[in-house]
Amino acid sequence: MASPRGFTVWFTGLPGAGKTTLARLLATELGRRGLRVETLDGDEVRQRLTRGLGFSRADRDENVRRIAYVAKLLSRVGAVAIVAAISPYAAAREAARAEIETFVEVFVRCPLTTCMSRDPKGLYAKAHCGTSSTNGRALSVLSFSCCSA
Repeated sequence: MASPRGFTVWFTGLPGAGKTTLARLLATELGRRGLRVETLDGDEVRQRLTRGLGFSRADRDENVRRIAYVAKLLSRVGAVAIVAAISPYAAAREAARAEIETFVEVFVRCPLTTCMSRDPKGLYAKAHCGTSSTNGRALSVLSFSCCSA
């Protein structure tokens, strides 16, 4: 008997765009349809698998590399891996795509003003004030705007 084929759906976009919300809705629907699903949320992964990484380009790329590895393992055993992560650099996403056999990238397009009004983690406010210890993260988020490099 052939094992079911897994795949990865990778949601990317600005903070507050709705990546996690959409990932959870998709996970619920796919689970309802009988698929084995695991959601890899960027914030949760940073707390458990990539603690200690900062927000430099190298650290962000390493974060994406680690998420991609876990997604590949899940997909390989027939599960659906749903990733919700900012993953701002196209090169890192391309590397993930190359590593994972069946990979669907979804850019969650949301106006910056809407993301700023949602601001669930306060990143935009911190970047605006320039006073937080996480200001480096906040400023790199604002410069993200879906970097293609």
